Amino acid sequence: MLSETKKDPLYIQLYNHFRQEIEQCRLQQGEKLPSIRGLSNSLSISKITVEKAYQQLLSEGYIQSFNRSRYSVNKFEGNIIPIKTKHTLIKSDSSSKREEEVIYDFSSGEMDMDGFDFALWKRYISKVFSNKGRLMRYGNSQGEEELRTEIAKYIHKSRGVHVHKDQIIVGAGIQTLLHTLCSMLKLEYNSIAFEEPGFKNGRRIFTDHSFEIMPTKMSKDGIDMEELSKNEARLVYVSPSHQFPTGYIMPIGKRHRLLQWAQDVKGIIIEDDYDSEFRYFGRPIPALKGLDASGNVVYLGSFSKIIPPSIRISYMVLPDTLMEVYQKSASLYNQAASTAEQLALAKFMADGHLERQIRRLRKLYADKRLIFFDAIKNILGKNVEVNVSEAGLHTILAVKTGLTAKELVERALVKGCRIAPVRDYYINKSTEKLPQIILYFSKIPSNEIARAVKLLKEAWF
Repeated sequence: MLSETKKDPLYIQLYNHFRQEIEQCRLQQGEKLPSIRGLSNSLSISKITVEKAYQQLLSEGYIQSFNRSRYSVNKFEGNIIPIKTKHTLIKSDSSSKREEEVIYDFSSGEMDMDGFDFALWKRYISKVFSNKGRLMRYGNSQGEEELRTEIAKYIHKSRGVHVHKDQIIVGAGIQTLLHTLCSMLKLEYNSIAFEEPGFKNGRRIFTDHSFEIMPTKMSKDGIDMEELSKNEARLVYVSPSHQFPTGYIMPIGKRHRLLQWAQDVKGIIIEDDYDSEFRYFGRPIPALKGLDASGNVVYLGSFSKIIPPSIRISYMVLPDTLMEVYQKSASLYNQAASTAEQLALAKFMADGHLERQIRRLRKLYADKRLIFFDAIKNILGKNVEVNVSEAGLHTILAVKTGLTAKELVERALVKGCRIAPVRDYYINKSTEKLPQIILYFSKIPSNEIARAVKLLKEAWF
């Protein structure tokens, strides 16, 4: 029963033996346990070992003691042994069945494997670890001051957004920040307009916070202002610099119209500046927040397309009115982003590496983009209609086929390609004439893009 070679101490082995005997009803209520002296002699172990095992059983209620001289089994109700049940195999969809068979992931906007210098990042992390005192604290709930200072400089230079570091809140991803934002907005608002199609995870978060979602259709210059004006929402979620998934870019005139709408209805625009860094012709378009003179725009930004998304650092800029609301309840908002990574990123930015990283990725993705669109043209040809955008890491294909979007997804997966249908990003039923598919090129190695597109052709045609 007991063995010196086992990992557990002898008293734990003895405790486990008696516990199992009691749980499996081989020792019944009222049965006496051997005396400490008698059991130690019969097992050739010390009395202290037996006593420690009995004390553990006693403290957990398995046995009871009478003047520490004898022990008996306590009343045992119920059966706490996990009951072996016959597990019903839940049918999974075809994508989960072939999860490990994916060779090319066209559905993910993750970085190119060669897109980040991890050796350089490791040096910055090591520098942070040398300051142990700084890392022994919980950190600023709003985000580390050094990082907020660098973010303020960065968005002013790159996006035309002039804000103070104290207006910035750092978070572990956009979705974490949206939960914080919802808790502030629900004091005054109960509905929100979302682009249709649009950011489905964002919609889900607002739904979880009991907001009514008002899907508002897209036109080629951004959200439909007439439809927005007709509904009763005073909140709207937009990504004007590069809308996902359509890729549409909102022109300057419409941006001013949207800002005027927010002033007229005393509303708030939530601007998600989604992958705005990757514009391949000319300078990136200034953010909507940079035009906001009345404090009606909440600005959301993320580093997840510039540095590995596993680092999980995003940020939110609040107008003064919402910043006052935040400050009143600041103690309720714990900081979820790693202090070490925040400090490393702040120094990384201060030394100019973030700008160099963006230039590097922009060149890498611009070259890859040309290969990608050439492959679609040469391999898929007239079988598809391509939505070519001047920015971003993906495109939309309208596939000329009698197959449904679901069938396209399933057939691609058989060939080892994961794709995402545009219809997944609609609330209302999509009215697309041809099935539309989102294809990212960022994660697929340049020298394998043609092969990946050939697999799609084999799957669909």
